[in-house]
Amino acid sequence: MEEETIITHMLGNSPKVKLMDLLIIGREAEYSITDMAEHAGVARTTIYRMLDNMLKDKVLVKKGKYGRIQLYQLNMENHSVKLLVKFFDEVSNIGSEKEIARQTLKVKAKTGK
Repeated sequence: MEEETIITHMLGNSPKVKLMDLLIIGREAEYSITDMAEHAGVARTTIYRMLDNMLKDKVLVKKGKYGRIQLYQLNMENHSVKLLVKFFDEVSNIGSEKEIARQTLKVKAKTGK
């Protein structure tokens, strides 16, 4: 069973959501078509179909090549992307705070303090 992230928990696990999850979490990294397809759990052809719009909308940008393999990265210059990343970061912080509070309660319950 694959691990659910905050994004997939909130927005579902469609290939596009899974792809955005990968790109936002690893926003500094560069990815090949194969990397993106494996993470999204789809064929490379599905990623190629999504890629045209993502490049046109400037969500993704082409980066360098690794041999003959083209690499892509989330475009942090795009205003919409910045908003998505900010949303993700805020939701992650809220989720982290809730988990810390939950773990603190567990420890208090065990120690009786």
